[in-house]
Amino acid sequence: MKMDESKKKHLNKKSGFTLIEVILVVVILGIIAGVTMNGLNIGGKKQQADLNAAKSTIATLSMAVQQYEIINGTYPSSLDGLLDESKGGPYLQKKKIPLDPWGKPFVYQAPGSHNTHTFDISCTSEDGKASANNWD
Repeated sequence: MKMDESKKKHLNKKSGFTLIEVILVVVILGIIAGVTMNGLNIGGKKQQADLNAAKSTIATLSMAVQQYEIINGTYPSSLDGLLDESKGGPYLQKKKIPLDPWGKPFVYQAPGSHNTHTFDISCTSEDGKASANNWD
């Protein structure tokens, strides 16, 4: 009895995965694991970026307040004073008082509780874990 040619080919073929298929699956799983692990760490980096942005904005506001004081001989009673054209303003390039990275107004006090002869500017994240100011 002679075996049909198509049956011979089928019997010679082994079932299973090729090495390429296995490597491809391992690479895909590695990529998924890497993306997942990086996703877990994004929160900390976002918070650090927000904190750096807050410190930078506080430095900008501090320079504007100091410029106001040089021209007017006193510190503004609020940050809104930096926009007062009758007092030499606006002292900010965008002509508006920026919000902190968490969407709240910066806390300003003159004279300050910490900088008793000048002024305090600060902000705190919504969860209270991050804060920036001009006295530390």
